[in-house]
Formats: sequence, structure tokens, C-alpha cells
Amino acid sequence: MDELGHILREAREARGLSLGEVQAQTRINSRFLEALENGNYAILPTPVHVRGFLRNYARFLDLDPAPLLERYEIYERQHPSPVVETPVPLSTQGKPLNLRDDQPFFDPVNVELSKGSGGERDPQSLMRLLIILALIVSLGLVAARFVPLLMGRGDGATSLTESVNQAWQDFVTGVGDNVEATPVDTDVTDPVTATDEAIQNTSRNDFSTAADTAFPTPFPTRPPLPATLEVINLRLDISERTWMEVTVDGDVRFNGWATRGDVFEWTAEDEVYLVTGNAYGIIATINEIELGRLGGFQEAREETWQTTQ
Repeated sequence: MDELGHILREAREARGLSLGEVQAQTRINSRFLEALENGNYAILPTPVHVRGFLRNYARFLDLDPAPLLERYEIYERQHPSPVVETPVPLSTQGKPLNLRDDQPFFDPVNVELSKGSGGERDPQSLMRLLIILALIVSLGLVAARFVPLLMGRGDGATSLTESVNQAWQDFVTGVGDNVEATPVDTDVTDPVTATDEAIQNTSRNDFSTAADTAFPTPFPTRPPLPATLEVINLRLDISERTWMEVTVDGDVRFNGWATRGDVFEWTAEDEVYLVTGNAYGIIATINEIELGRLGGFQEAREETWQTTQ
């Protein structure tokens, strides 16, 4: 037992209290109280928990927390806690795709077009190329059908269909492999008339404005908190399902999954410690100052707020 734990145990026994009675009044687990009295700080989750439990325990025993916290800081410097990586929630971001031996498709970068005897294409390679060409043709038809309508230029499906049919015939028969295409001027619009037409700037054609509106800055700069706070009135609005643990003045107030629409409020006299596996899903407000989202999607994050910043 170290000197700090001896002080706590003597103060408790002088009042004739058991660890169970102290737990009932302070809501600090008796296992943690015993660890404080024995100087076995490794049992407690983090140094932040040690300081919070130590402060609350000292106040309950009518002891001044300041010198006890100073003794613990000296102990912590002499016996630094091992660095423990924060567990990151399971996520598919950044995970490579599993390679399969029976992969039905092919690698578009390293593909080799095998040719059999007589210069004929391999049937499997030809089938793959036909599938790709069909996808390209489908996308082209959709674009030719709707893009001109959106731009106010009429229906362009007819001209594109003719071009696609010609390209398909060239591909199948092999005519277009070595034939140089002759440019054909299909623009029959009078250049003078086209120049004189006024170009209307509508919201439908203004793509820069639409892009700026659709993708706002996700995380603005947090507003600063005052250097000194009398208390910390914390409000957490949950917008996405997230796991989190909230410790208020050394007391774990929440540990588990919070769902969208949940609202939590706590008041701390000294310190709030929060750890989460999805910082994007938590919107924090302290003393009516909205800090916004605490981080990115599926980002593991720790936050500590103290009355003296």
C-alpha cells in the first residue's frame, strides 16, 4: 500500500465506513475504491478515471483533493501507463477486396487478349469485350437521350443510335480496324443565327452553383470555449448510431450504443471525458456553445473538457 492509499483508508476507517457503504453514496465501484487504497491504479480504465475517482473519494472523506492529486501525478510520472491503442469500430473502409480463384470477371489492367491459330480471338476474351461494349452503349444511349433534353437541345437519340449501329458493325466484321474515318460535317446550323442566340443562364445549367450547394464544408472550425468555466453543461445530440462512453467528474455516466435521435445532458464541476467510435454521429454543445460534430464518419475519437481549459 502506498502513502496515498494509506491516507484514504485511514480516513474511511476513521468514519467507520466499509467500501460497500462508500460505493452506495459515491456511486464509485468498490473494486475501484479498493484499487485506490492499495495503489493498484492499473485496474482503473485510464488515468483520467483515476483522477476523477480520487477527487470524488477525497471530497467524500472531507479531504483536500489537491495534494492527493499532486501525489498521484508524481506517481504517474515515475510509473507511466502503457500506451493502449483505442479500438476502432469495424468498418469496410480501407479493407482490400478478397481475391478469389474463381473470379468470374477479369482484371481490366493486366488483361491479355489471347489469339488462337489463324488470328481468331479467344471466345472468352471476345465475350468479355462484348459485355464491356454493351455497357458503354447503354450508358451512351442514356446520356444521348436525356442530356440534350436537359440542355434544351432536343432529343439526340437518333444520331447516336446511327453511330452506335455503325460502330457495332465495324467491330463485328473487323472493317473498322484499319480504315481511316472521313470527317463529316453534320452541323447544319447557321453560324450567324447560332451566334446571335442569347445563352440563358438558368439554375438548371449552372453546375458550379449546384456543386457548391450539394457539397458544403463538412466540419467548420469549432468555436472556442472560455478559458475558465464555472461548470460544464454538456449536451450531446445523436444523429447517427454510435458507441460511446462518457465520464463526468470520474463517474461513468454512459457506456454503450446511442441511436439516432437520442439526447443526453450532464453537468460537470471539473471534467468530462468522452470516447466514441463514430465521432460524426455526435453533435456536442457546451454551455449553449455548439461545437458541431466531433469528427468524421466512423472516426474513433477522445475528447476531454475541463472547467479550466
